[in-house]
Amino acid sequence: MISTYQTYTFYTKDINQTLKRAANDPIVSREQQYYRENIGSIKTVDDFLADGRIYAYAMKAYGLEDMAYAKAFIRKVLESDLTDTSSFANRLSDTKYRQLAAAFDFGATVTSEIVQTTSQIDHLIEAYTQTIADNDSILRQETAYFSSVAPTFTKVDDLLTNTRARDYVFNTFGIDPDTFDYTTIKNVLTSDITDPDSYVNSVLAPQVANWNTQIDDLIDQRTDPSTTAAQKEKIDYLITQYSKAVAKARNMYDMAASFNFNADGTLDPGVEAMTAGQLKMVTESYVLSQPRLTSTGALLNKQYYEETIFSITNIDELFEDERLTDMVRVAFDIPKKTTVSEIRWAMMQDPSDPDGEIHTKADAMIALAKAFNFESDGSITPGKDIQDADQLFTTTANYIDRYNDADDAADEAAIKKYKLYIGLTSNLNDFLSSEPAAVTIREFALKAFNISPDEISTFKLKQVFTSDPYDPNSYVSKMKDKRFLDLAKAFNFAPDGSIGSPRYAQTESEITRVGTAYYAAATRLDKSDSNKQAAEKEVSYYRTQLQNLETLDDLLGDKRLMNVLLTSEGLDPKTLDQQTLRAILTSDLDDPNSFANQQNNVAYRKLAGSFNFDADGVIRSTSAKSVQNERGMVETQHLYLTQTIEQNAGEESVGARLAMYFERMAPTITSTYELLADDALAQFVRTAFSLPDSIASADIDAQKELFERYLDINDLLDPEKVDTLVRRFVALYDVQSDEQNPLITLLSGNASVSFDTVSTFMQLRNG
Repeated sequence: MISTYQTYTFYTKDINQTLKRAANDPIVSREQQYYRENIGSIKTVDDFLADGRIYAYAMKAYGLEDMAYAKAFIRKVLESDLTDTSSFANRLSDTKYRQLAAAFDFGATVTSEIVQTTSQIDHLIEAYTQTIADNDSILRQETAYFSSVAPTFTKVDDLLTNTRARDYVFNTFGIDPDTFDYTTIKNVLTSDITDPDSYVNSVLAPQVANWNTQIDDLIDQRTDPSTTAAQKEKIDYLITQYSKAVAKARNMYDMAASFNFNADGTLDPGVEAMTAGQLKMVTESYVLSQPRLTSTGALLNKQYYEETIFSITNIDELFEDERLTDMVRVAFDIPKKTTVSEIRWAMMQDPSDPDGEIHTKADAMIALAKAFNFESDGSITPGKDIQDADQLFTTTANYIDRYNDADDAADEAAIKKYKLYIGLTSNLNDFLSSEPAAVTIREFALKAFNISPDEISTFKLKQVFTSDPYDPNSYVSKMKDKRFLDLAKAFNFAPDGSIGSPRYAQTESEITRVGTAYYAAATRLDKSDSNKQAAEKEVSYYRTQLQNLETLDDLLGDKRLMNVLLTSEGLDPKTLDQQTLRAILTSDLDDPNSFANQQNNVAYRKLAGSFNFDADGVIRSTSAKSVQNERGMVETQHLYLTQTIEQNAGEESVGARLAMYFERMAPTITSTYELLADDALAQFVRTAFSLPDSIASADIDAQKELFERYLDINDLLDPEKVDTLVRRFVALYDVQSDEQNPLITLLSGNASVSFDTVSTFMQLRNG
C-alpha cells in the first residue's frame, strides 16, 4: 500500500498545482461558483443558515463540517461581536469558530450611523486650530505679494485687473469682491481727496452728510415718549443701515487716500501708485482688519506702541488713542467690565506708597499703576518719561504674551459647544437650520475649513453635504475647491439628508480582524506586560488612523500601519516594496489577470480584498453591502480548496491528512492549550513524539506539561522546524499504525518505489 509519506509528498510537492487540480474538479468548481454568485444575496444569519449549499460550503471551509448540524450553536458564533472579549465566539477554545465569525459580518460589529465619529470630530477641531494658525502665514504671504506688485501699477486698471491685489485692497477696506460696482470703485480710486470736485468729495461727502442728518433725526424720534415699541424697532433698523453706509463711505474715502491715480486712471510722471507711507498704511490696515488678531498684527501693534507712547504728554492723550488704550488693557489683563475711569484712576496712583488706596485693588491694577509715571493730575512725573525702559519692556512683553488670550478662551468655549451640540444633530435640515445651536456648530465647521458663512448659501451647502466626496462626478468634487471637499468628508450625511454610516477604507469588522490577528502575532513570542501594552498601542493606532485614511498613499506612507497590516496577514513587511504593495492593493479580484490574482501567495489576494480602494488608490464611491467582503470570500474559497485537498489526501492516508492539517495550522497556534483543544493537532503531537494515546485522558495541565517537554510552541513559527516535525510524523505514523513504511523498506534494501510510479497510482485512483 502507498505510505503516509508518499501521499503527503504527492499532495504537497507543488501545492499551487494541487490547488489548481482541486479547483478544476467539476464538483468543486460548481460549488465555488455557486458560493461566489450567491453569497452577495445573503443578508442575515437566517439567510445563511437556510441556504444549504452556502452553509455547507462555509462549514467545510473552516473545518467545522462535524458541527453543521448544530445550527443554533453556529448562529451564536456568527452573531458574536469579536470586539467583545466575553462574546460567545471569543470564549470558545477552538480558534476555528473565531475564524468563521471573522469571515462574515452579520452586524454584530456595528458601524453606527452617526453624524461624525470621534475621529472626524477630532480631525475637524484640528483643522479649526490649524486654520487659525495658518491665517498669519496667509496674511504675510498676501501682504508680501501686494507689496511687491503695488510699485508696478502704472494705471488704475492694473490694480483692478489683478484679482489677487484687488481682493487684498477690498479686504482692507471692507468691500465685497462679489458685489462691487466697477464704476464706483474706479471713481473712488481716481479721486483726489484734496480736490473738492473729486468723486469722494462731490458725491460721497454729501451722501455721508445726509445719512448723518438722518441718523440724528432718527435718534430724536426714538427719544420721543410717544414712539411705540414697533416704531423703535424700525428706527433701530434704519439707524443701523445708515451707520453701515457711513462706515462704508469712510472706507471709500480712506481707500481713495491710499492711491495716487489721476481722474483718468493714469499716474503723473515720476509718481508711483502708492508712496511708502500709503503702502504701510494699507498693509497694516489689512493685517489689523482681520476678524482675529494674528502674531503679525500683534507685532505691528507693539511697534506702533513703541513709536507712539513717548509722544504722549498726559493721560488724556493716552486715552484718546483707542489703539494704545486697548493694548494697555490687554497687557495688564484688565477685565472688560473695568471702566475707563477706573483704569485712569489706577494709573494716576502712587504704588510706592504702601498705604495708598491702590493696594486695596486687584493685582492687575497695582501692576498697571507701577507701569506708568503719571501724577495724580494726569501729568507725567517731572524728570521722567511716561515709561522707563523696564516699564516699556514689561508692557510690550505682557501684550505679546496675552494678545490672544481672549481668542484662545473663546476657541475653548467654541470647541466645547461644538462637541456638545453636534451629537444632537438629527439630520441635515437640522444642521442647516437657524436654531442657535445649529448656527454655532455650522459656523464652527465652516471656520475649520476657512469658509466664510457669507461665502455659500444654505442651498449650496445642502448640495455639498449630500454629495459623495469620493465620486469625481459629484457636485462637491466638481467645485474644485478642497475646502468644501474636506467639509463634506468631515460629516456622514446620506444623499437624502439623513445621517449615514462613516465610510472607511476598511469595514469595522475588518479593522477588528486585523487588530486581533496583529495582537496574536505580536505577543506570541513575548507575552510580557510591556509587549502586550506595545501591541495594544499599535492596534489602537491602526484603528484610529484607518478611520481617517482616505487614499492608498496615506496607507503606504505610514510604516506603522503597514507593519500592523502585513503582520496580521502573516507577511514580512521587509520583503514587500511599495510598488508591489500598490499593485496588490489596487488589484481587481474579479479580473483573473490582475496582479494579485496572478500571484501564488493567497495572502496577496486576501490583502487586496481587505480594502475598498479603486484602481486610483482612493476609497470607492460605492460599496455594496455584503455579509462578506472580498477578503473573506478569498479566504473562504481558499480554505474550501485546502479542506478538499486534505480530505482527498485522507482517503489515501489519514496520516497524510493530519500532517497537512498540522502544517497549515502551525503558524496560527499560540499556546499548548490550543493544541490540546484540537483532537487532530493533539494526535499529531502524540504521534510525532511517540507518546501513548492513553495520555489524552490525563489531567489537562499534566498533558500540557508533557507536550511542552517535547515541543516549543515558538518553533511553530519556523518553517524549517515545522517541516522537520512533519517529516518526523509521516515517518512514524505508519510504524505506529502497523502500516508498512516504504522508507524502512528502502533503507533495508528490500525494494524501491519511484515517486513517478506513486504519482501515476495516485492519479489513477483519483480518476
